[in-house]
Amino acid sequence: MELDELKSAWQILDKKISREYTISLASYHERKLEQARSSLQPLRRGQIIQLLAGCGVLIFAVLLWSTKPTAISVIVAGVVVHLYGIASIGFAGVVLGGIHGIDYSEPVLEIQQKLAKVRKAYILGGIFLGLPWWFLWVPFLMVLAGLGGVNLYANAPSFVWINLGVGALGLVATWCLYSYSRDMSRPRLNRWVDNAITGRSLRRVQQLLEELRKFEQE
Repeated sequence: MELDELKSAWQILDKKISREYTISLASYHERKLEQARSSLQPLRRGQIIQLLAGCGVLIFAVLLWSTKPTAISVIVAGVVVHLYGIASIGFAGVVLGGIHGIDYSEPVLEIQQKLAKVRKAYILGGIFLGLPWWFLWVPFLMVLAGLGGVNLYANAPSFVWINLGVGALGLVATWCLYSYSRDMSRPRLNRWVDNAITGRSLRRVQQLLEELRKFEQE
């Protein structure tokens, strides 16, 4: 085989390899993005459930207002429950809007940036909606009693204060557990707490996008 023929053969082989690599890269890219999109489905469903639950909480509060309560303690409990319903809807809406706003045709870095905003909204929602439940069940119970025409605080103030105190202890215990889990010598506990705070779906998507980003940089 002459030198020109050998060069031509190498060029053809090089083009074939480059074409196959481009196709493989595109296929890998599309597969990872599809996995990321699918991994967010549980989070999307969870936020839809949260939104519907928030609407239910609002209806619960509106039912109280329809009874025209006059006791201050019942009104305060109703306001707390009403605000919780609004917050539940608001945080769910922000997370769902963030998920919907992710364009998987964009560069991976931009997808990661948008996902980071979704993650931030989700974590804030977990803090503002989850932690208050150490206390929040008491106002809910007061509203429920108020619907029956009973002022729970007036009839059992010690019950209300004792359970609020227990809630305070629970909140402190939660913070202590979080601080304890930050020690890197406890990786399993650290991972469990991170999954609980961040959400398994978001962590899975973050991992997939990071794998894709590293692959594209190689």
